Amino acid sequence: MLEKYAPNVKACSRCGMCIIGEAGYVCPVQQHTGGFDQYVARGRNQIAKAILNGDLEYTKELADSAYTCLGCNSCHVQCTRMDLRTGKPGFIDETKIQHALRVDLCKAGYEPESLQKIDAAIDETGNPFGEDAAKRGAWASDLPTEGEIVYFAGCYAAYRNPKIAKATVAILKAGGIDVAYLGEAENCCGVPQLADGNRELAEKLIMKNVEALKNAGAKKVITSCAGCYHALKSEYPEIVGELPFEVVHSAEVIAGLVKDGKIVLSENIAKKVTYHDPCHLGRHEGVYDAPREVLGAINGVELVEMPRNKANAWCCGGGSIVSTAFPELSGDIAADRASEAAATGAELIVSACPSCEGNLTPDARKAKMKVYDLNVLVAEAMGIKL
Repeated sequence: MLEKYAPNVKACSRCGMCIIGEAGYVCPVQQHTGGFDQYVARGRNQIAKAILNGDLEYTKELADSAYTCLGCNSCHVQCTRMDLRTGKPGFIDETKIQHALRVDLCKAGYEPESLQKIDAAIDETGNPFGEDAAKRGAWASDLPTEGEIVYFAGCYAAYRNPKIAKATVAILKAGGIDVAYLGEAENCCGVPQLADGNRELAEKLIMKNVEALKNAGAKKVITSCAGCYHALKSEYPEIVGELPFEVVHSAEVIAGLVKDGKIVLSENIAKKVTYHDPCHLGRHEGVYDAPREVLGAINGVELVEMPRNKANAWCCGGGSIVSTAFPELSGDIAADRASEAAATGAELIVSACPSCEGNLTPDARKAKMKVYDLNVLVAEAMGIKL
């Protein structure tokens, strides 16, 4: 699959913008791997170029390098290489290049064992935790399974933190939006497999979800997971073509409800808060303002920004399932972000991605901070008991 991106790979001039950008260091991985080029976009492209030229073969050592990429898209934002077709910078999309390289590595038998186990669990049960598929909708027994507006919870909210799912549905209902939920028919969105290179399984999951959403009569799909949002909105159309439904993130919907006065945030939260931009929601999809508009509408909330925010935000360390393949590396990057958050004097880190919440929580606790999902905080501000 790497061959598909040969023009992008060969366009790299090794300028170094993927190393040092406007906000300082660009790649979180490079900062924790000795600064070697093989762990940053410039070096990764040289490796890819050597493979395309037949000068390098797939090996376990090469896989160990390739699977450290977070897919955070920070290098893509900083890349100044012009796309002559559009006249815009960012012609070299390193996330797509590395994911394509992983497809080839996977086919060659070099997918890390820890990721193979995740694949097996998802293939068997529809979720990475290996939980019974019948339990996916346990939190939503009172919701219909068909409707024009469907909530896509994602695996983390369904199985590990149902408070996020309950908060989302409660907020939407209070705003006059009744949603359906697929329950057992909802499968993993496929983001882990798009990232680890198991393209066959990813496409299988995507087809299942699209069919389930069609059967449910969905015209709009709302999700509170940044990874699911990116997958549904941008990755699915590349595989199945135009979708018969609109895809929106819950932060966008809630921002609209607040603006239109359809929900009232009456409770006084009285907390200093900093917002962590999820990579899939921010750099990949360009949603920066909606979560901040929501936080700005909550009584008592003082929003303080981390130095690296919006397009320059530091990854939580969990992207492209690096948290599974290289947990120590992932933890080091999460510690960076938690320290940056603590330095703002904030009491809470708020994000709009369940995976970011999960990855940041251990180090946030060490800094005596809590990590909140945006929707859970909104529910509290509305006086909703979860």
